[in-house]
Amino acid sequence: MDIVPNHSSDEHEWFIKSVKREDPYTDYYMWADPSGFNASGFPEPPSNWLSVFRGSAWTYVEEREQFYLHQFLYKQPDLNYRNAAVREEMKNVIKFWLDKGVDGIRVDALKFLFEVTDVYQDEPVAENSDIDDPLDYYYLNHTLTINQPETFEVLRKWRELCDQYPNKLMMVEVYDDNVEEVMKYYGNDTVPLADFPFNFFMIDRLHNRSDLTGESIKATIDLWMDHMPEGKWPNWVLGNHDNSRVATRFGDDLVDALNMMALLLPGTSITYYGDEIGMVDTWISWEDTQDPQGCNYGPEHYAEHSRDPERTPMQWDNTTFAGFSTYNDTWLPVNENYKTLNVQAQQDAESSHLKIYQSLTELRMEDVFRNGKTAYPLITETIFSFVRYLEGSKMYLIIINTSEMDVEVNLHHSASFQLPETGVVVLRSISDTSEETHPGHELSLDNVLMVGGEGLVLSLDTYGSVVVLL
Repeated sequence: MDIVPNHSSDEHEWFIKSVKREDPYTDYYMWADPSGFNASGFPEPPSNWLSVFRGSAWTYVEEREQFYLHQFLYKQPDLNYRNAAVREEMKNVIKFWLDKGVDGIRVDALKFLFEVTDVYQDEPVAENSDIDDPLDYYYLNHTLTINQPETFEVLRKWRELCDQYPNKLMMVEVYDDNVEEVMKYYGNDTVPLADFPFNFFMIDRLHNRSDLTGESIKATIDLWMDHMPEGKWPNWVLGNHDNSRVATRFGDDLVDALNMMALLLPGTSITYYGDEIGMVDTWISWEDTQDPQGCNYGPEHYAEHSRDPERTPMQWDNTTFAGFSTYNDTWLPVNENYKTLNVQAQQDAESSHLKIYQSLTELRMEDVFRNGKTAYPLITETIFSFVRYLEGSKMYLIIINTSEMDVEVNLHHSASFQLPETGVVVLRSISDTSEETHPGHELSLDNVLMVGGEGLVLSLDTYGSVVVLL
């Protein structure tokens, strides 16, 4: 269940009563007096704090003669988590859904729960930033409005609540370019918090094809694994509702390879709907734009900021609205390619992104992927490879060609691992149609020919641990 605890709607009963100062809702939200009045007599905001969606994070309500804080839209007033009643309300919301039997919760925008509020100070201008728009959220360094210590205490209470139910998952969304800040949301052995915070570094650091090399993939994986607290569980996110789709960022030829990587690395793989079939971004006109982040920049610049292109309806089949809806319209238009790029077409095809994805989800159920170790035999500018191994289990080798060119790969060039002479193809990208890499065929690891953007999964005729060569 997706839980958005930071704010409510301004049409919510709590907020309406809070505006009127009706108890117990008077202080359910972040209210503050004006810092002063300008020459025209209009109230000035309490601080320079900015909304994620651009502009002031403060909106004035004449009826109450105060500003309320909204770190997102003005329609989304921030709840006051320094009020114990609010904390109890949200705990009860989570309990309600756990009692309903949901498998867990995804906590949205968690780092925004608390602000420094003893005095509403201005946040400093961000140093070394290329943002020159003073209304842009990233113009400021947000030292007072995110990742406050009290957030972790609230999260601890939610963890304790989830642990009262068997096998409940808690994932948290924390966008932050500081990996050490993100890791705090795991907690530790003494105070466990989330099962995991989302790992967005594969999106942030591998944003498009020019960023994608064997070395950059390995460095991004190491960033997470090296900082993750001992005993915690990793996760891999290639795409989401805030960023261009995988097939748009990297190209259709890399869809299978990247899914192989995300699904077969240790940990949880999180797939954004449609990425399993290679959906791409959809061009959205200004008239059809819905995303407030785009709308706030106006018709000339909306396309640079809107997230609507990656949020269009799931493409199920070739019927009206791609089988997504039987209504006479949809919130966002369906991509024009839906008649050929859809789930039904890929189910019917002999080979497709969807069938590769389904095979990967089945393969990852093997014990070696659930409990095995990971090693990296060959990492170059164009090649990313890793093996999964476990005592008593078959070993698997995954190889990805990150370039657009065909390459010949010699896995025995590695000075780190002693691999067998050959491997048997288990899966390959749909872009490769050669007989040599047909599933079931045996390949020499001295000379693996891969087409541009291809991924291969090979089983190796060896069991147990990788032999480390000193």
